[in-house]
Amino acid sequence: MFLPSSNGRSASPLTFVLTDALRLTCEGPEYLTLEQTDDHRLLLVLQGTLEAMIEQRAQSAGPGVCLLIVSGSEASLISQGAVCDVCLLSFTALNARANGSALQRILKLLSGRAKLPAAVLHEYADSLKCEDRHQDGLPRLGRQSRFLSLLSLLLEQCVLEEKEQLCDPKHAVKQTLSFMQKNYSLNLTIQQLADMARLPRWQYLRVFKKMTGSNPSSYITRLRIEQAKRLLSDSDGQVWEVAHRVGYQDEHYFNRRFKLTTGISPGQYARIYSRRPAATDGWGTPHRLPAQAERIVYDDAGTLGDLLALDIAPVGANLRFCDNDSFTDKIQSTQEIGFPLDPDKIRTLNPDLVLLSRYGSERHPELSAIAPTIGLNEYAPMRLRMQKLGEVLGMRERTRQWLDAYDIRREHLWQRLQSRKARHESATILFYDSNGRLYLLHRLRGLAKLLYHPLGFRMDERVQLLRPARGHYYISIASDRLGEYAVGDRLFVFIRPEQRASDSLAELNRWPGWDRLPAVQTGKVHYLDSFWNSDDAFTSRLTLERFPDLWS
Repeated sequence: MFLPSSNGRSASPLTFVLTDALRLTCEGPEYLTLEQTDDHRLLLVLQGTLEAMIEQRAQSAGPGVCLLIVSGSEASLISQGAVCDVCLLSFTALNARANGSALQRILKLLSGRAKLPAAVLHEYADSLKCEDRHQDGLPRLGRQSRFLSLLSLLLEQCVLEEKEQLCDPKHAVKQTLSFMQKNYSLNLTIQQLADMARLPRWQYLRVFKKMTGSNPSSYITRLRIEQAKRLLSDSDGQVWEVAHRVGYQDEHYFNRRFKLTTGISPGQYARIYSRRPAATDGWGTPHRLPAQAERIVYDDAGTLGDLLALDIAPVGANLRFCDNDSFTDKIQSTQEIGFPLDPDKIRTLNPDLVLLSRYGSERHPELSAIAPTIGLNEYAPMRLRMQKLGEVLGMRERTRQWLDAYDIRREHLWQRLQSRKARHESATILFYDSNGRLYLLHRLRGLAKLLYHPLGFRMDERVQLLRPARGHYYISIASDRLGEYAVGDRLFVFIRPEQRASDSLAELNRWPGWDRLPAVQTGKVHYLDSFWNSDDAFTSRLTLERFPDLWS
């Protein structure tokens, strides 16, 4: 692909050169971090589904989807469920400086989540792989030609989708929403917004109401009041100054609108909320927060128990992992917000604080117009997550006491259990999935943070050597390498709730070499419901109480 330079010269056309092609296959749930590089990268999803976080933007990608990672950016990938097959193409742009606008246009198009038939991507991925990175001559030229063909095909698809979006009323209204979020202080009329969307006024209002649940006037009022709340808590400005900055020339009218929305006057809001120090969220962004949040929405199902451990039941949450009886008593009045989360549902709950996971971060601007929205890192260790919750909720002392009590109980537990284990006894944690695959769990999360206490079991040295520096919460175990992974004096095997231990035992007994494992021969294999590997604080505390019975 050769494009003329923007200044009309033909001496230095813009072109792209493939520098590497890497095939990645994940056989189960895995976490992978792609570090920053000087090259641009195209991620082709060939099979399976993965969640990608690229430049703080969460995306779900299935077969046929192509995601762009621009140079200087890192990405986090989590494969979902069974086998996930992807191809990572690294490429660089030649004569980029002389063709800056053309390059930016192409990168912008590719960043729009291009999609082709999965079979087509498979053919390109197979033809672009190279066993010898120093390959030269005709083979390298052929690979380069095929890469440019793929790039051209993707760009053609992106241009077609862009044209379709321009004719899509929802896309047109979405563009005006972005404009309103950045220019809320302007006196925008409905007709001006409809003209921007190139839609009749009646159609614009109907689509706007369907997308936001309100009319443009109410929406921009919410934006203005939310910004006013930030200004009142973050600065020492007078009320009239704040009113003018958010678009109200009449201070008295601003006071009425503010009180109607929040229930208190701007002056009262400033006195209440300026007392709280700024808290930094899990993404490093400082926020002013309510003195005492009473209506909290929490969108990560896997760590919801962190909040429940502090005896805080949110008004809304992602409840997809909360069907265990231990949770139901705690969340009787909690409403489901969906996965992915539904902003309209959250708006009906009238929250005063939204706690948002990394994979919900794309909705941050929209949710911030509803209530103060704080980003949390659900992948951080439990101790760090609880400390961050304490900071955000103004409960530092309470969370410190909870963590101290957890550590004391954990130590007392192992003091009582010393007679049930041999000195220096090692243990390994496995996960046997319903698809018949076996995984090694090596991170200090879930049960592992209890099992590998200094007074508890020892992690086998061979497992420690297998642990990668980062990423990969699970390591898939091939049947011919069972003896290298399923090591240790004792095995704890997690199975899904719908699986029966007797069935799993029968299936594992058919694995070559399973009956020769030391732990199997000595009868030291324990099958546990995967619920007990949850890393949230509530389940972790519950595991402490139940562990003597679970380990029997």
